[in-house]
Amino acid sequence: MRSETDRQDAYGAKTAPTTVGLKVAARLTGMKTGFEAALNSLVPIEQQVQALLNAAAVPTIHYPFYYAFAREIWTMDNAGISGDTLAAQAQSLHDKWEARGLATARLVEIADTVFNITVT
Repeated sequence: MRSETDRQDAYGAKTAPTTVGLKVAARLTGMKTGFEAALNSLVPIEQQVQALLNAAAVPTIHYPFYYAFAREIWTMDNAGISGDTLAAQAQSLHDKWEARGLATARLVEIADTVFNITVT
């Protein structure tokens, strides 16, 4: 069995700034690529949502909540959920945000126009 000192030395070597820096550097390119791909997919959706809200004269103080609704649907869509499962999850999200006071018409419009999902 390793002694306490051996264990502490091994932990110290594993968590040394140079070791951690090399591990992060090795993953950094992949992290940046994934982040850029997510932004390239998400930003156009947020712009569509903003256009719909502007056209409906929704007070800007409510925008973050409608964005959150759209982002939650996008997250599921981005994770590979599709078809009836995505529609059921979108309906659940619609009900959640409707209960929190958002306008049903705007939620339905976002789901239908932006994601081609029918919610009621």
